[in-house]
Amino acid sequence: MEEIEYISPSQCVLKRVDDNYIYLKLGQEWYCYDPNIPPIGGGAMGTVYLGYRVSNGEKVAVKRVKDYYANQPQIRQRARMEASLTFRHENLIEILGYCLWDEDSGPFFILSNYIQGTQIKEFIRGMSFGPDRAEQIVKMMMPMLDAMDYIHSRGIVHRDIKPSNIMVEEGSNVRLMDLGIARMNGGNKFSSFGFIGTPQYAAPEQILRGEYGVIAKGIGKEINASTDIYALGITMYELITENNPYDVPVDDEVLGRQIKVDLPAHESIPKPLMKILWKATMKDQSQRYQTVAELKQDLEGFLENKDPIEGGFVKWLKDNLVVVIVSVIALIVLLALIFMFLV
Repeated sequence: MEEIEYISPSQCVLKRVDDNYIYLKLGQEWYCYDPNIPPIGGGAMGTVYLGYRVSNGEKVAVKRVKDYYANQPQIRQRARMEASLTFRHENLIEILGYCLWDEDSGPFFILSNYIQGTQIKEFIRGMSFGPDRAEQIVKMMMPMLDAMDYIHSRGIVHRDIKPSNIMVEEGSNVRLMDLGIARMNGGNKFSSFGFIGTPQYAAPEQILRGEYGVIAKGIGKEINASTDIYALGITMYELITENNPYDVPVDDEVLGRQIKVDLPAHESIPKPLMKILWKATMKDQSQRYQTVAELKQDLEGFLENKDPIEGGFVKWLKDNLVVVIVSVIALIVLLALIFMFLV
């Protein structure tokens, strides 16, 4: 056997002399990747490299958790949790497992199936700003609702929904990527450890809970399904308009805008859809869609050329139903009296 340059205390990470590859053992299988080759992606918690199954050369994705996080017990636990999410869904990335340098410290690797695809923003680049642009993008995003509903039903909140975490595979199938900062519902001792995510898409409760450790009145107190719905609302807005109104140069201003500034109306978004996105991104968590199923129902209504969220006259009529009924009765009585007088 070739001379070994190093092998980890766990016996799962190996490097051989004069070989650029780092070898990772997962179960009874060995995988490898070359850290000197530019990564194929990255996220809030780590950098993703193209790797291979040693036995047959099959491509895999190898995410090395950032060293800053890898040695923090709370974050390490998050990474373990991601690697244990052995979900099977056509619109989710499939995790193979994780590999540790050592039980409590050192590099941490998460392996998943390799997705041959394009980030959704790149995929739709060049799409015209015609009247059907919004409808086309909503249709493309519907599989994301199924993926989100799937993980929510299993007690998982993604917490980093954004365009760069949505891939279009082979030109058609859409997949939600990177469960690296997902957390289990119900809470645990790690669930409130700092803000991890992408501020340009983060819900107010997510920012306030992590940044300040407190929740402002009227904002919300839980990281739950509505937190992901908020991020999806901003994601859809950005894909349609090619603009994220919270993406400003100063970090503090990003956070402040997420807490206080609503999505602005945009000419590329039909009014019925804009109302859906406003509801999805309400600052007060309790006023948002509480489940993906509710959001999906309204989006399907939009695609059927309906106004899913009633407004205008219909809303006024509901709000003033008693007044309307009394007025109609009074009008009928008045007309009856006039008729009797004329007769």
